[in-house]
Amino acid sequence: NLDNMARTKQPIDLVVCSPLTRCIQTASLIFPNFRSIYCHGDVREAFGMHYPDRRSPLSQIKAKFPHLTYHHPSLSSEDDIDWQPHIRETRDDVVRRIDIFLTWLTQQPQESIAIVSHGVWIECALLKYCPKVLEFGKKRVFNCEVYMAQLAYNGDRLTLNDVEQIA
Repeated sequence: NLDNMARTKQPIDLVVCSPLTRCIQTASLIFPNFRSIYCHGDVREAFGMHYPDRRSPLSQIKAKFPHLTYHHPSLSSEDDIDWQPHIRETRDDVVRRIDIFLTWLTQQPQESIAIVSHGVWIECALLKYCPKVLEFGKKRVFNCEVYMAQLAYNGDRLTLNDVEQIA
């Protein structure tokens, strides 16, 4: 709903995206004038078995997208060290990465942050932190859906508050 997006529009201080090319392209199109987009390995789609979920060689990504800042140990190697041809990451593995990422995010000084990720990643995050938004698993996350939330961290517990789908 375009009215909802216009109502909630606010300046973005930080953009974080997955290292997969399709996500980098989306982030670059949505935020064309952003000087530096953080590319973070913990925001990527569930990896393994499916070739579209394999990261391109780092030299190719850097050549195509020089405006990215890379933040994650897996983004220091040329090849995708996480992706395996015969093993698919489980939803529990994705949730562990989400927890690590959200903890990292709470340590950043920026207030208004856009995360550009993938359906499985977003769905796992919402099912863990606010399952009511997805009707406790009855609803799925589809391409191009936009959610807005407040992230809170009280020292030992992360929460997503005021979650709403805005597009």
